[in-house]
Amino acid sequence: MAKKRAAPRAKTPAVKRPEQVIPEEKLHRYAVAGFFVLPLIFWGRLLFGPVMTYGTDFLGAGGYAARQFMAEYIRNHLTIALWQPQILCGQPTVAAFFGDLFYPTIFLRLFLPVHIVWAWTFYIHTVLAGLGTYLFIRELKVSTLAGVVAGVAYMFSGSLMTLAFAGHDGRLIGSALMPWTVFLLIRGLNRRQLFWFVLTGLVLGLQLLSGHIQKVYYTVLILVAWFIFNWVRMLRQEKEIKSSAVKLIGYFGLSGLFAIGIAAIQYLPIYANLPYSARGAERGYEFATSWSMPIAEIFDLLTPKFSGGLENYWSKNPFKLHSEYLGILPLLFAFIALIRCHKTPIVRFFSFTVLFAVLMAWGGNTPFYRLPYYLLPGISKFRGPGMIFFVAGFALAVLAGYGVNYCFDRSNTDGLKKTLRALLYAGAGLFLLLLFFLVARDAASSIFNPGTRLVQFEANYPSLTSGMVFAVFLWLIGIGIVYLPRAGVSPQLVVVTTVLIMTLDVGLALKLWDNQRGYIRSVPPPQEYFAPDEVVRFLRPDSSFYRVLPLNYERSDQGILWLHGIYSTGGQIPNPLQSYQDFIGAGKSVLFQANNLLNSNFMNLLNVKYVITYNLPSDISRFDPQSQQVINQLRLYFSQPQFEQVFAGTYYAVYYNRQFLPRAFIVHNYEVVRDKDELLSRLMQPDFDPSQTALLYTKPEFEPGMLVDTVARCSIVYYDANRIKLSARLLAPGLLILSENYHPDWQVKINGKSAQLLPAFHTLRAVVLEVGEHQVEFTYYPKYYRLGMLLTLLTALAIPLLSLRGTKYHGNLTA
Repeated sequence: MAKKRAAPRAKTPAVKRPEQVIPEEKLHRYAVAGFFVLPLIFWGRLLFGPVMTYGTDFLGAGGYAARQFMAEYIRNHLTIALWQPQILCGQPTVAAFFGDLFYPTIFLRLFLPVHIVWAWTFYIHTVLAGLGTYLFIRELKVSTLAGVVAGVAYMFSGSLMTLAFAGHDGRLIGSALMPWTVFLLIRGLNRRQLFWFVLTGLVLGLQLLSGHIQKVYYTVLILVAWFIFNWVRMLRQEKEIKSSAVKLIGYFGLSGLFAIGIAAIQYLPIYANLPYSARGAERGYEFATSWSMPIAEIFDLLTPKFSGGLENYWSKNPFKLHSEYLGILPLLFAFIALIRCHKTPIVRFFSFTVLFAVLMAWGGNTPFYRLPYYLLPGISKFRGPGMIFFVAGFALAVLAGYGVNYCFDRSNTDGLKKTLRALLYAGAGLFLLLLFFLVARDAASSIFNPGTRLVQFEANYPSLTSGMVFAVFLWLIGIGIVYLPRAGVSPQLVVVTTVLIMTLDVGLALKLWDNQRGYIRSVPPPQEYFAPDEVVRFLRPDSSFYRVLPLNYERSDQGILWLHGIYSTGGQIPNPLQSYQDFIGAGKSVLFQANNLLNSNFMNLLNVKYVITYNLPSDISRFDPQSQQVINQLRLYFSQPQFEQVFAGTYYAVYYNRQFLPRAFIVHNYEVVRDKDELLSRLMQPDFDPSQTALLYTKPEFEPGMLVDTVARCSIVYYDANRIKLSARLLAPGLLILSENYHPDWQVKINGKSAQLLPAFHTLRAVVLEVGEHQVEFTYYPKYYRLGMLLTLLTALAIPLLSLRGTKYHGNLTA
């Protein structure tokens, strides 16, 4: 006879469920439906296209243009554009963090307008955030009603809802999927089935495919801690199943491998591109702690108006486009869990999680961050430690669920009195804090040290105090809600009331309905927002191959040139090539900075036919001295003979560059230089002519000559994202120079035979051509992309096979 397994021993009593009027199964269906309905309060007006959801990165940093470009390319070519030739003289897409390129929302963009899919992305992931938190609470055997409060608290938290304003869909997706990873993991531990671990890896892989690896890193931290915590508890409670415990470690490791396999199609190309990209290198402690959350901003949990938000931000960082506000009622219920349920292991775990996440978010503002900086692998490559606060928000939501469950347990009569007393004391503390702000403005200014932003601090002060009044008021309402179940009000009605107040609280505090000042705003649809302006209307008739230099053109970063088929030396992409940043003089920055392009040699090599700048006024007397100096400098610069003003509009002027070089041209002379510094220095010299001499790092197989081959010609036959075809005719050996960024993954064939591709002028391409006529074809199909695609497909095929393996249900790790 098989030995009977001992029953699990729990050191703490199981969590008691509140009394319910509605049957559990029906209540669960209502709850799930509610998570789909409630977010419509905030997102409903944006889902069907009359307007477009505003986002600084989505509209101001080319996010819309990038998604529109890729959707059109896939529809027209039935494949992905691996290279983007229209901005920054050509850049990788997959290898440069090109948004959520492989996330499932890409399929929606093939059939629906990009701006509509954008709004649905925020709505769907708000739903997923709440639903995942709710299912996690239920898996812990806490009540359905408590799960509803926890789910609503997290999905409407500022760490998620305010990401719309910045246009950070990747951060939202990472935050929304994190509860699903911990839910699937605990279910896998409870049921001892590989299936749930495979699903955990799948969700983690989807997080990676969202394009925001820093959110995934923080998710992995809490996931590892959650596994270790529950695995140790399992060993203590079930000492006779050590073999199963060892197997669970293997399952957990396998979930990580599945995540890597799912995301291989995206991250193998990124890994291969790191030596050539501007991001990826460690830049020191100061860089890693930039955009840390200032310690004083913890008061934003009481009111998002504390630090000024979007209007009068006065704290340490350059600006702030989000909020950590969670709502007052979730804080109240989390406080109850801390004081009344602190002996419960899971409450302790998430209490520690809150503490850890807050310390991490404070980053360089405390000495603590040096520990993870030096001990946790990879974290030194990130910046913005404040991004981890979504983990604190989730942990507070879980604690709020335990607090709600405690309040609904009618056996806690004596405990309820102590709880109400503690809540009154905490409310009194809030009131004293409010009095401090009301009567001690100068002291507050001194304590929180707004420094040079004293004006913003003063302007924000009325909002700060009104926000604190609102917080005290809601805290008092929360005390009343805690008492309602003891007054005979049904728990279901109490939860409905609580959820409505929470929704109203977040909506008003974050101004989510305010289209002018809130975090969820709308603008006209793309056909109006990106309609051709005066510059685009002038440039579009020129259908030749050329680029523009957006020297002073605010809409360049928005992608309006890109959307209208105008090639540019400017633009934005998350991870540009370092060689191009070196060439234009941007250094280690990932932004477009045209420092070197003011030199004619640099400008001409990049095929710059037109320069866009301000329409310079003739009368500058009305401007301040600094602006007058800038106008005079621009006027002097464009007075050079190489420039001719060809357009003057209301805001902008366009200058024609008489010396621009073709996109592809032939030279017969070259110089070999040692390094980047020597090359850039030589190119700066006024007597150097790049139309006659190429600068190379490698000596080609012919001797340089100064022959001026008047018959030599080169023309572009086909120009596409992944393939470029040219024809050339030479009477002497020479170099074909293509004014497009060099990357070692580009391959070249001459008359059908493979040839060597050389970097020219540090960032452009060169190919050696012999005498005669040639057909030259450049193709871009990186081997690491092919390998990543294969690994992702194999992983996807393995999921249904491995998920069928498992053992019987063993019980739950609750309390």
